[in-house]
Amino acid sequence: MEPKMEDVFALYEQKVAPLSSAQKEKLLAARDEGMTPFVIGCAILRAKQEQRRRRLSGKNMHVSFNYIYRIIEDWLLHGITTDERFRAYWSAISEDQKKNGGEAAHGTQDKIQKKGFVFGPTWQDRSLFSFLDD
Repeated sequence: MEPKMEDVFALYEQKVAPLSSAQKEKLLAARDEGMTPFVIGCAILRAKQEQRRRRLSGKNMHVSFNYIYRIIEDWLLHGITTDERFRAYWSAISEDQKKNGGEAAHGTQDKIQKKGFVFGPTWQDRSLFSFLDD
């Protein structure tokens, strides 16, 4: 089952804060530019993952809509708009982190490779986005 924008809105509100109508419009605009709801959801969870990572290293970080939207804009700029492109991008990041002792290398977008992931049929962090915590 593919996530819908209503699922993205619910994910954002569950993980971050209530969405304003203007924020919903911005997310819908990203979808209209070709980004799938799955990838928009990944941007939300990517921001939350970065927040967890920083907290574990002793730094506090607030996740705002603008922070998440900057991730979305960056991914749009680099063509990370489909499920397949996101999975390839994330795979390349994971490989860079392994090679560099946990820190992502610069230029990961240049190293996008085609690799597949198997996900559960529901829109939940653990089934669809478990690889974000790897």
